[in-house]
Parts: sequence; C-alpha cells; structure tokens
Amino acid sequence: MKMERKIVLLLMSISLVYVLCAGGILFAYISKHPGQPVPRFISVPILCLLVLTVAGGAFVTNRIARKQAKTETLEEGHLRRLRAIKGLKVGLIIWGLILLNDIRMLLQGTIQLGLAIPGLAIVLLITLVTWSSLRRLQKNEAAYEDARRKSQ
Repeated sequence: MKMERKIVLLLMSISLVYVLCAGGILFAYISKHPGQPVPRFISVPILCLLVLTVAGGAFVTNRIARKQAKTETLEEGHLRRLRAIKGLKVGLIIWGLILLNDIRMLLQGTIQLGLAIPGLAIVLLITLVTWSSLRRLQKNEAAYEDARRKSQ
C-alpha cells in the first residue's frame, strides 16, 4: 500500500474514533438531559481525547513521513512537501474558521468567557502549530528550489 494511503487511512480512522466516542457520549447525554449544559466530567475527557487524537495522529504521521523521507528521491520529497503544504493550508483555514466562530460566539454572548477560555486556548494553540508547521515547510521548499536552481 502506498505511504499516502496509509497516512490517510490512519488519520481517517483516528478521526472516526474521536467522532464516534465524543459524538456518541454527547448524543447520549443530550438526549437524556435536553436543555441542560454538558457537565465537566463529560466535556473535559472529550477535550483530552481531542488533544490526544490530534497529537497521536501528528506523532504517527511524522514518524511515517520521516521513514519515507529517508528512501525518497529529491523529486518525490518535493512532491510530498507540496502535498503537505496544501494540506496545512486547508487545515489552517479550517482552524481559523473555528477560531473565528468561537470569537463570534463570545461576542454574541452565546457562551461565557470563563467556559470558553480552555477551548479558545486549544484552538489557538492548534492554529499556531499549524501555521508554524506551514512556515517551516515553506522554508524547506524554498531551500529546495534554490538548490535546484543552482544545480541547473
């Protein structure tokens, strides 16, 4: 199986597990207690599960990419970096939209500031990590382009 398919399959399975676990628990609680806020003993583990799935997926994907980088040619590495840059741009847009939605909800008063701070902090952290990863990849790609121009 190609490495890209393995990575996509891994990330999709991690996402599916998160959605089924967190979504199932929330659905069960909300259906039994309609109109009541979700208690902390449910929301905190769901947040921790989100952080673990994102961190676990990033760790495993990073290991797979490093193994692949050892055996690939310069052109294959260039194509891999371009795909990663596109994916990070999409991720940055999505996390940016989530952050803007959280800020909108705060300004409208839909959620209280004290309750929104942990979620905003996590979303902001993920947005910053995605942005810094994108910048690092773009610098590596620029170095590849300079090296390619000098060799021609």
